[in-house]
Amino acid sequence: MIQLQAPYPLIQTITCLPNPELSDSEAILDEIIKKRSMDGTLHTYIKTKNNRRKLLMQFKLDRLKGLELRAFIRAYYLTKIRIIDHLDQVWVGNFTVNPFEFDTGSSERQDIILEFEGIKQ
Repeated sequence: MIQLQAPYPLIQTITCLPNPELSDSEAILDEIIKKRSMDGTLHTYIKTKNNRRKLLMQFKLDRLKGLELRAFIRAYYLTKIRIIDHLDQVWVGNFTVNPFEFDTGSSERQDIILEFEGIKQ
């Protein structure tokens, strides 16, 4: 189970979601930049984002849970939130994609992908 808690640090709302589908992922946002000088010397730079990481989580939700998640996102999209993921790791950060698309299938199931950028606590 995943918990979305907002606003951080004075938590007022908690929304619980089921575990994400198999396509959940975590990515480091640091970049390696290679530049070659006029004399042919190769220089490498690392551009860091202070240990920030990007989380992508895909959910299949029923209609009522989808409406609850939509209300949570509308209320707290611009604020910092805390996520406790299915591995019991605590993250603090923000949603990064707007608008969120809720794909409703014929069986009243909704598919949504949440993109979150934050720091593991």
